[in-house]
Amino acid sequence: MYDVIIAGGGPSGSIAAERAAKSGLDVLVLERSRYPRDKPCGGGLSQKALDVIGGIDKELIERELFCARIFTSDYQSFTGILDDRIAVTTTRRNLDHWLINRAEDSGAVVHDGEAVKDINFGKDYVEVATPKNSYRSRIVIGSDGVNSTVAKKSGIRTRWGDGIGLCREAEVELGKTLIDSCVGSDVAEFYFVETWGYGWVFPKRDHISIGVGGWSKRAPNLKALFGRFVKDVSLQKKIDLESKITQVNSHLIPAGGFDRKIHSDRVLLAGDAAGFVDPFLGEGLYYALKSGEIAAEVAINAVELGDFSERSLHEYVVRCEKEFNYNLKSALKFANFAYDHLGVVLRVLQKDERVFLEYLRTVRGDMTYTDFNRWCLLRSPVTFAKLML
Repeated sequence: MYDVIIAGGGPSGSIAAERAAKSGLDVLVLERSRYPRDKPCGGGLSQKALDVIGGIDKELIERELFCARIFTSDYQSFTGILDDRIAVTTTRRNLDHWLINRAEDSGAVVHDGEAVKDINFGKDYVEVATPKNSYRSRIVIGSDGVNSTVAKKSGIRTRWGDGIGLCREAEVELGKTLIDSCVGSDVAEFYFVETWGYGWVFPKRDHISIGVGGWSKRAPNLKALFGRFVKDVSLQKKIDLESKITQVNSHLIPAGGFDRKIHSDRVLLAGDAAGFVDPFLGEGLYYALKSGEIAAEVAINAVELGDFSERSLHEYVVRCEKEFNYNLKSALKFANFAYDHLGVVLRVLQKDERVFLEYLRTVRGDMTYTDFNRWCLLRSPVTFAKLML
């Protein structure tokens, strides 16, 4: 019998496996796909996410981002630049493979190509069934994404309620020279040209990630929106991106900041499975890594105490709330205001550079959304005066 079974070997599951295995626990990771595998994602890894990992190999870093360029509805743009690195871009196929290898090197057992199909609870164990076998453990960490089998089979959640978003993303190979000239080597582009959410262009080593994402209630036909966005960006950059796209990936995004159940007897949910995603930007890697880290520490403590009850595991809820979930609730307030008053917010960011730079520091991890919202309220007389001028 294992101490911990982790369903899903993405960033959340990998970091949980590494931390738990390093502490001496017997850990099994069950991943439905074969490594290395692709994952629909822009590939932006914020500095605060890098800090949780403890740094990554240099070859995984495709671009270092110090700037963000925002486009308004008429495709006018403005740029904010920090002296400190905001994020890096990476290819998830490579990053996830590196993270799971690090977990394996720490002592975790990894079974890829083996998806969790069912969960049954015994008196002193959880039995996890796959198409190949069944395994027992003392506790299960569900890091198996937005359509989490662990969440469903454990009874924690059968369906999502509010706060579900959608994204469509494609990788377009352009070559380093063309990327530098049409995007820039250290800048991420965000296109707030509609009311459904935003589009992005992130530079990689020899290709770009281009995509759109938004709340499902605002973007009922994301496929058409993505097609129109690609055409518009192609016109703006004078590059035929549409003909270079060979595959488009779609993905559900559970926005964070909502009150959701994330644990039960012998079960913890982490990452997308728990709904830990920035509700404004849709960034989930930091929250996946951080929740995976906390889940591992709570599991380690549960094994030491021999107590896997929902009441005892409530420590996980308390720690997630303290370390990032309260911040996600502040982010949700900001997101609701921003998307309901998008024109005003964009004018503020454009006219008051200090506000823009403080938000970039929030993305980087130097301040929380709670700090940023409070700072904006104190700043509002200055901002209002600049808007009037």
